[in-house]
Amino acid sequence: MGSESRLFSWQDIPNLPNLLAAESIKKFNKLDKQGKPLVHSNKAEWTVLACILAVYTSSKDDYSIQVISLGTGLKCLPYSKLCKTGELVNDNHAEVICRRGFIKYALEQAEKLKSSEEVDSPFYSSESGGDASMSMLAEAQKPESLEAFMAGKRKQDVNQERQLLENIYANKKRKTTVISEGSEGSRVLHLNPMFQRGRFGFDHLGVLRTKPGRVDSEPTLSMSCSDKIARWNVLGLQSALLSNIFEPVYLDSIVVSDMFEKESLERALYGRLESLQDLPVPYRLHRPKIYPTDISFEASKSVLESTGKYSTLVSSGAAISWVAGMPRSEVIVHGRKQGVPKGKPTNPKTRPLICKLSLFNRFLLSHKGEPKTYLEWKREAIDYQKAKQCLLDQCFQTWVQTPDEYQDFSFIE
Repeated sequence: MGSESRLFSWQDIPNLPNLLAAESIKKFNKLDKQGKPLVHSNKAEWTVLACILAVYTSSKDDYSIQVISLGTGLKCLPYSKLCKTGELVNDNHAEVICRRGFIKYALEQAEKLKSSEEVDSPFYSSESGGDASMSMLAEAQKPESLEAFMAGKRKQDVNQERQLLENIYANKKRKTTVISEGSEGSRVLHLNPMFQRGRFGFDHLGVLRTKPGRVDSEPTLSMSCSDKIARWNVLGLQSALLSNIFEPVYLDSIVVSDMFEKESLERALYGRLESLQDLPVPYRLHRPKIYPTDISFEASKSVLESTGKYSTLVSSGAAISWVAGMPRSEVIVHGRKQGVPKGKPTNPKTRPLICKLSLFNRFLLSHKGEPKTYLEWKREAIDYQKAKQCLLDQCFQTWVQTPDEYQDFSFIE
């Protein structure tokens, strides 16, 4: 979205990064209290907020701003909890929730968006993460805190680590194994030095990282948000599925509040991909403008710490999704809609609106014909898959992929 041929762009509007941040926070504050971080006398929960917005401009003095998709959240499902029918949301981090909400919006507004040339789509995040935050984390890291962390680190489950390594793109491509020293003859895959689990090894810049931040937690297949945004800067926001409808949809600009360091953000979000070549048209390496904002998100960790009121700060376990047109927000906990009991079959009313199955069912409403699975429709996007192959082969060889068995599902009522 966005038109490079227009006389005015959103960057021409004075103080717009702050306006975008303020509009994002304003929308969050208007949502119902369900799913929002809880605050007690000496204990508080914190979260991250992310929004994709639309800026409609005809001049620097004539414009409007609208939040298209909002997400909060800090959690993701471990590999052992993944669902093979697409009914859960695996990655519940704010940036990913927000992007999935955008996909929902795009499906609902497909004809309008395909013909739109007057909308710019910036992205707001209350905090940078992943590779984009490593330099600032390194500066804040104290030797004694690292020693205490390592001393308390629980013993890694060899089988869980093997599951993670087996799904690294380069390892899947090579299909080679080695004998690990001290593993009593167990066979494990090579761990490439260009890969890290969580926010660990702060001096390793430009490497792919999985969530969550703690390396002593159960492994997940979810890449860090800065890795995912970098991928979106090549493949677009629209996903493989929607590449059957749209050409790549790129973010025009990115506004970040906490942990803002422009050089690190530029490196993490596109600089490490400068060598990328041979992408099929219309895919390209997109370099969004990156801006700071001095508007703070009150539920962020840094703001809560700065008050000095709380002896304990914990990350919120809930994620919130809101998309333009929704009468109220949806709360997601452990990948499922809040309040829906585990173990019972879901239906359109009880499964998250942004889970893979819900989005796939919505996609199928306008793509009837020969039945195909979710995975088969993704593979139909030939140019997208070629661009993805270029990205993985040339720059992101250690990307952790979701096994096909978790994507080969069909329509479920």
